[in-house]
Amino acid sequence: MHKLLISLFLSTLAMGAYAQDARIAQLEKDVQDLKERVARLESPAAPTQPTSKQPVSADGWKSLTNWRALRKDMTPADVRSLLGEPVRLDGGSFANWYYSNRGVVTFYEDKVYMWQEPR
Repeated sequence: MHKLLISLFLSTLAMGAYAQDARIAQLEKDVQDLKERVARLESPAAPTQPTSKQPVSADGWKSLTNWRALRKDMTPADVRSLLGEPVRLDGGSFANWYYSNRGVVTFYEDKVYMWQEPR
């Protein structure tokens, strides 16, 4: 009887250890999955840039949605495809493109540096 109790106790202990090992393995997998998800969410998203499939509109500057699609580091070609041709340009390392609606896009070394939406 004594051996039976010891045997029962040891088998219960072994099953508990196995269940705990399986639980730990699952928790470790969950943690790894969460780390990968956080890394994806925290990685810098690629800037949204107009694609060549978007129609170029001469008066894209009239749309506030187009102004809000601007992103830093866009090229002059990207801005032209989004807003169209400016009415006036100032050149140099810092270049300003002025639009009829008082919107301004400032470039630094041929990349969008900042902009002012129309009022």
